[in-house]
Amino acid sequence: MFVADLRHFLDMPDDVPGPARKMAEHLGFVVRAATAGEAGVPWVSALSCRRRPGNRPCAGYIAVFRADLPAPIEWRCTACGDEGVISGWEESLHDLRQPRTSSDHEPRYETLLTDDLAAPLRELMYLDVECERLIFRMHHSTEGTVLAASADELDELLGFIAANANHEANRHRRKRLDASFDALTEALRAVESPDAVATMADQAKQPHRDSADVTGRWRILEMDLWDQDALDLVAPAFIEFSPDHTGELGFIVVTGWIDWRRAGADRHGVEFSWEGSDEGDQVSGRGWAERHDDGVLRGHIYFHLGDDSSFRAERTPS
Repeated sequence: MFVADLRHFLDMPDDVPGPARKMAEHLGFVVRAATAGEAGVPWVSALSCRRRPGNRPCAGYIAVFRADLPAPIEWRCTACGDEGVISGWEESLHDLRQPRTSSDHEPRYETLLTDDLAAPLRELMYLDVECERLIFRMHHSTEGTVLAASADELDELLGFIAANANHEANRHRRKRLDASFDALTEALRAVESPDAVATMADQAKQPHRDSADVTGRWRILEMDLWDQDALDLVAPAFIEFSPDHTGELGFIVVTGWIDWRRAGADRHGVEFSWEGSDEGDQVSGRGWAERHDDGVLRGHIYFHLGDDSSFRAERTPS
């Protein structure tokens, strides 16, 4: 069990090692989630586990518990069992227990988001306390990440997302914010519609082409940047999506591990991030893939700050 005093992780100097800074961010997020929700009731937040057992991303989420009286916050991963307690969090910048506003009495609607759409919300800058509480109150479900908000809360959150996107210099982060903005805009339209009788979570459960369509191992036959001889330089080029939301890829001298999720409503298939090596150099990136009616898998693989290429693949026999 990891026992931490949050006061030791505040106001860290600029030259602090990367792992310590990541741990400080993790603990801060846990405190925000625990103080954004109700006291005395354990619940599963939308925070992903930070551990990588076997060099693969843990598929679990962080469950949190906070007692009614100021006491250490307890947290535990739902998959790997990583756990800890956090003290010294009261009255810190991560403490979101401030009194609620009148919006508490407004009806709330549930919006179902993918992890890729929810994660950028936790990185927003210059939020007010109400929006921070809204974001860190998001919880995990078997369908994805659930954001419960009233129409006014959604409208206010959209304003912050737009402001952050307009001032974001990094193109990749701006695209992620734009995608989150589009998803929540659709949610607000549904809430404000007179015939919006179902929650967004219910709407998201309507029939769609399941991501199971792409699970399995696929032989990469074509990439627009390299010919087949180059692709199969070390071994036959491939990409694989496992049912546990992990996977692998390999082409030329690149090997990598995949963390994938079901794509948004505007695309049938999956979106993924990956990291691995290229001739011994550490590399990472992202991508997407979808199976077409002809049974062919088509998608795009991006290297972080590097090349990107579309690909075409066919399923290999079991």
